Amino acid sequence: MRILVLLVCWTLFAFPHYYRATVLPLACGIVLLALFRLPDIELFNGFFWSGRRRAAQFLDFALILSLAAISCQLVPLSLGLRSRIAPAAMAYDRAMRLHENVEDATNLTTVTNVAPLATATAAPTRRPLSIAPGETLLALIVVAAIVLLFWCSRAMFERGGVRATIRAVAWIGLFVSPLASVQHIIPLPFVDGVWGLTARGLRPFGPFVNRNDFAGWLIMAIPLTAGYAVARMQSRHRAGEAVDAETLFDSKSLWLAMAVCLMAAGLLGSLSRSGLAGAFAGLVFFALISRRRVTARRAGLAIAGIGVALAIASAFADMGALSTRFMDGSVSEGLSGRLSIWRQTWPIVRDFWPFGAGVGAYRAVMVPYQTMSKFFAISHADNEFLQILAEGGLLLALPVAMALVAGGFVAAKQLRQDRTPIFWVRAGAAAGIVALATQNMIEMTLRVPANAVLFAILAAITIHYPALSDSAKTASKQRAPG
Repeated sequence: MRILVLLVCWTLFAFPHYYRATVLPLACGIVLLALFRLPDIELFNGFFWSGRRRAAQFLDFALILSLAAISCQLVPLSLGLRSRIAPAAMAYDRAMRLHENVEDATNLTTVTNVAPLATATAAPTRRPLSIAPGETLLALIVVAAIVLLFWCSRAMFERGGVRATIRAVAWIGLFVSPLASVQHIIPLPFVDGVWGLTARGLRPFGPFVNRNDFAGWLIMAIPLTAGYAVARMQSRHRAGEAVDAETLFDSKSLWLAMAVCLMAAGLLGSLSRSGLAGAFAGLVFFALISRRRVTARRAGLAIAGIGVALAIASAFADMGALSTRFMDGSVSEGLSGRLSIWRQTWPIVRDFWPFGAGVGAYRAVMVPYQTMSKFFAISHADNEFLQILAEGGLLLALPVAMALVAGGFVAAKQLRQDRTPIFWVRAGAAAGIVALATQNMIEMTLRVPANAVLFAILAAITIHYPALSDSAKTASKQRAPG
């Protein structure tokens, strides 16, 4: 568990604002975690597609297929085969890199001195499907590391450690949230010396480059911490007994409430509209899945508690600036800008639909497709799902869709069957996943290393199976065919 917490801290405090410098040491740390806590890959457990974990096996199968799809984009192909199955990639090469072929070069330009330069360059005989193999290789390393982290965390949580991990996340949020909010507003010499400014000289939000990345981490940590607080109170109160406020609201409950309030204040202070939209979606999801687990009286108390938390959080946030962010014309401008990016991205999806342009290659492939101002480059699609289609095509989109369906099925099953206080922990984790998924419909915060790591942990918490007793294991084996 300590290695897992160290990985969360690494993504937040090491190489702040330089996400690419974080990922390779992160991958090494996850491999180290796998050596101490062997990953439990359901696909290889017992009879294939059998037993109580069939959906989990399908999920792991889809994840392996996703990794295989990215790997396929790196396989060198002969130019003839590549031109037949990925003509758009060949057209991109001719347009952007001035092939050594004289005929292709003369079709691109009328400048006569380009041909000798092109013919002087040795022509590669094999190329991968990805137009940016280096970026795709880096993406493969990152995705494989996050999937491995998910498998290791799931195996670890089946033996325990869920509560300790959430407490660590709450402490980190309690520390980072107010510090990041203050650093964004006023200079803090020591903090600026440690975290520094962004590459453009703008004031960051602690270890995060911008408000949306910061909000993405918070909208996962807040419901996770709140779910753990509810689970803890339920486990300390037995049905039919009188409520003992002194027992329920001890010192740990108070600091958990403080962590939720300060993280909520950080979310409001970030002024991230996408983050607030995601948080609202997560709150609605949490209310829907828990409505049958609470009485009307407890639901009223929960609503009152949320109101108190928001009131405390708003006291630390600039509500005037927040209302301005929603009331002025920037909302429509932001939406129109995203719609423009989506329209410019769709031709990439249409041209590269079978195999994609290469995971991580969006910024490179967007250059000839960009129709808006050339004074800046569009680096991402502002929609995670659309960018998966552009970079991975059907080759990657299909296994990702399979993983989403299987993961949703396993999560729903676990939430439905769990009758212990851990249900609230699962519900909080699932709400955080829904919140981030909602935000990533109009943003790209999942690809931030810190957010990806926390997302993997939330997924493992949501769908992990509780440890079986010896008798239950025997009964499960007897029910399995073969």
